Amino acid sequence: MSKSSTTSSPSSYFDNVLATLKTSGFYWGAINANQSKRLLMHKNVGTFLVRASSDPKHLFTLSLKTESGVTNIRITMRDEKFSLDQNQNNWTTTRAASQRASLRFDCVVKMLFYYILLSRRNSKQNSSSTRTRDSGAMLYLAAPLYKEVSSLQHLCRRTINRHVIGEGVHKLPLPPKLKIYLRSYQYPL
Repeated sequence: MSKSSTTSSPSSYFDNVLATLKTSGFYWGAINANQSKRLLMHKNVGTFLVRASSDPKHLFTLSLKTESGVTNIRITMRDEKFSLDQNQNNWTTTRAASQRASLRFDCVVKMLFYYILLSRRNSKQNSSSTRTRDSGAMLYLAAPLYKEVSSLQHLCRRTINRHVIGEGVHKLPLPPKLKIYLRSYQYPL
């Protein structure tokens, strides 16, 4: 999301957040915890989806397949920034884990991408001392469960984003309109 979206009215900010989530393909809308559990039950550990929260105090919930089953983690929003609800989970007490738990992001997709990268790095290091925990299981995000097949345009955009990080798009020999399209969703998931 651009910086200008954070200075606009709260409703347009939320509209931008929701549009980005819907574009991602892994936002399932107003499904409940039981429905998300059925969807994730037989998936690989680390598979996740985002849904509308059933708690009126929160906008979104992350439903995640863990080693111990499916768990739901509220996504909190404060001052137009998102984070995982650390009060609802048994987070580790290490300093690094506390710092990660307090991280806040201007976009839900950006936050989840961060945790996917962190999960990959931690898997390679195989160090349980630097991982956060959810309900006693490792917080491990591997891949989203997509609601539907994305358009070919969006699949191409995700592939380009996987190879060109962030603002590297401006260096590509592409027409300006295509660069704008690529920047409108800058995540490889």
